[in-house]
Amino acid sequence: MPDAPATRTFTDSVGQEWTVVEVANPTMPPSLEKILQGDRRQGGWLAFKANDGERRRLAPYPAEWRDISDFELERWCMKATRVPPGPARREQD
Repeated sequence: MPDAPATRTFTDSVGQEWTVVEVANPTMPPSLEKILQGDRRQGGWLAFKANDGERRRLAPYPAEWRDISDFELERWCMKATRVPPGPARREQD
């Protein structure tokens, strides 16, 4: 059974709750791997999801992310790229 991904939650300075999931060593289908060749996401990323549905992605990400303060994690979240809904996201990729 594979290990569960590392997850954290935090509440940002405006009261929004976020869940952060580490996507380490992602397994991708060959077609997506070809599209992302040389892309920084090949090494994994942090996926941020707010309880209002907003999503963000940070790649590359700091190895020590599990141990940083919520304040620092919020700073990384604000630097992360917003992820649009499915169809628009596939168009971007």
